[in-house]
Amino acid sequence: MRKILILLFFIGFTTSCIVQGWTNDFETLSESQKNRVKAIENFRDLNKEFIYKINGQQLKEELKNHSKSIVYIFANGCTSDYCKPISVYEDFALRNGYSLFLIMAGYTNLNETLKQPISNLLFVIDNDYYNERLNYKYYRYFKNDLLNKPLQEKQREYRGNLYFFKGDSLVQILRELPKE
Repeated sequence: MRKILILLFFIGFTTSCIVQGWTNDFETLSESQKNRVKAIENFRDLNKEFIYKINGQQLKEELKNHSKSIVYIFANGCTSDYCKPISVYEDFALRNGYSLFLIMAGYTNLNETLKQPISNLLFVIDNDYYNERLNYKYYRYFKNDLLNKPLQEKQREYRGNLYFFKGDSLVQILRELPKE
């Protein structure tokens, strides 16, 4: 009897655990948050109240319409030295004449991003486009798509999450904003 109770406790404990970050975590959002997520139909009719699912091909097509752009791919609630408040990236882009594309890697800790004052649109990697649930895979596919690499190709080293473009041509990838 004791073994059965221990087994039932273990099953109950493991099935109630939620490990965030393995997938895009869309299912952990509230209904009001889920209602904010939209597919992009075109870039002319976007509204800052929504979060738009985007893939690398859509983004590259839009980059053609901007002379200089920064694509910042980030994790909500990031606490590393490389993560700054979104306003830091927005201020840098504004001062230096860049269009800024804020791309969330997933929905984990979405509230941490939403509670910040944000002037730009928010995008999230469209894992459905890549037919992939695992975060690390669809994140890699998105970056490879953006850089014209085969989707499955694995990067040897982490170069950064700030992508600087002229039109749709990559200029550089950095971990931190350059000193002005």
